[in-house]
Amino acid sequence: MGRLLAVLGIVLSLVYLGFVWWLTGDRIADLKGMDLNEVGDFLAGAFGPLAILWLVLGFFQQGIELRQGTAALNFQGEELRNSVEQQRKLASISLQALELEHKERQEQNVRYRQSLRPILHLTGINLEFLDSRWVATCRLFNDGAQIYSLNFALIKGGNQHYFHVVRTLDRGESVDAKCMWHIDSPGEDVAIVVFYTERDTVKGFCRFVMDCDPEPGSISFMRDDSVTT
Repeated sequence: MGRLLAVLGIVLSLVYLGFVWWLTGDRIADLKGMDLNEVGDFLAGAFGPLAILWLVLGFFQQGIELRQGTAALNFQGEELRNSVEQQRKLASISLQALELEHKERQEQNVRYRQSLRPILHLTGINLEFLDSRWVATCRLFNDGAQIYSLNFALIKGGNQHYFHVVRTLDRGESVDAKCMWHIDSPGEDVAIVVFYTERDTVKGFCRFVMDCDPEPGSISFMRDDSVTT
């Protein structure tokens, strides 16, 4: 469009100059006899319309350039918005990937910790009453990971008494232990707690409670999962 205006301006200028020459060509020699102010008035009158023409064409050319500049700025703004949107999407994807990786690591840590934990079961073998004391023989099974430094403790009436120690208990192994308490000892509930150390030196314990009244013969224990390590 700007090139078209330039061509139009040149054509109109040539046409106008031809018209001026046709109109005043035979009187050019008279300019030598005129005063300077009269020559100035002649030149202003002759070339004033031409100056106005180029001023108008320049105005239109400036408007075209402004519109083109505005369009370019709008395009750059749109590109910038698209770039920001793409960056936002990439950041969101990266954040989701990090969250997924963090969740997977947490799950791996949980699985790792579970792989180090024992699965303990305590069964009663026999319960005897000798010299005003209850004597209970029980067996501890381990269906989980290997554990170390096992300490058996009898808890009754708020008192805790260690009665058996085992250095190591592998998966699939069992160990027998015998504990006793006086018939007149305070408290009614009897609990056996097994303290142990896992393979990565983490300390843990498992608590078992007697689920029946003491009577000579058999005895049974139930795992108390309300108390966690």
